[in-house]
Amino acid sequence: MLLLLAAAEILAGTPACQSLRLQETTAGSQTYELEEGVHLVFGRDASLDTATDYGQRVLLYVAERGVFKRVYYSAGSKDSAAMTPTFIGHCGRHETLIFVDVGAEYSWGFRVFAYDERKLRDLGEIPIAVPGDPDAQSAIPFVKLIPNGETIDLTFTTDVIKDAGGKLPQSLPAHDIRYQIGAISVQAK
Repeated sequence: MLLLLAAAEILAGTPACQSLRLQETTAGSQTYELEEGVHLVFGRDASLDTATDYGQRVLLYVAERGVFKRVYYSAGSKDSAAMTPTFIGHCGRHETLIFVDVGAEYSWGFRVFAYDERKLRDLGEIPIAVPGDPDAQSAIPFVKLIPNGETIDLTFTTDVIKDAGGKLPQSLPAHDIRYQIGAISVQAK
């Protein structure tokens, strides 16, 4: 699991974001127990695929009377070969933020999910990676999170590549990139 460089300070009484180390329920399963009776699965369910919405997904299962039922599934991540999660706890108003690296031979960026009160929400995608050798790598280890009231400022500690998998990738200095995570979305600032 990737480690996240979390903000160490406490601002305005809001607890600092903390990297969580959740273990897969079974090695190689891409299934994580968020709390008792709640499992998060990263994988492909071909029965959900359509011509425009396909690929790896995040699926949330909740136990009801001892039987796990799927209560949520995200949009597909198209041709992404895998989804690699990083979990951040007690970050601003969110119980758990989940940053999910997407890509194939190189990182395309990451998706942001919020888990609160046994519900999962897709807050959006951040199309940022970092230069690597030889290809773009996950930017998640270089994220800095700072809770700021109802939102969380997200910046990077190193220079980045925007749209690494796109037609016009752009190298940018770290100080020029800032996103803001709110209750329902991620926005570039």
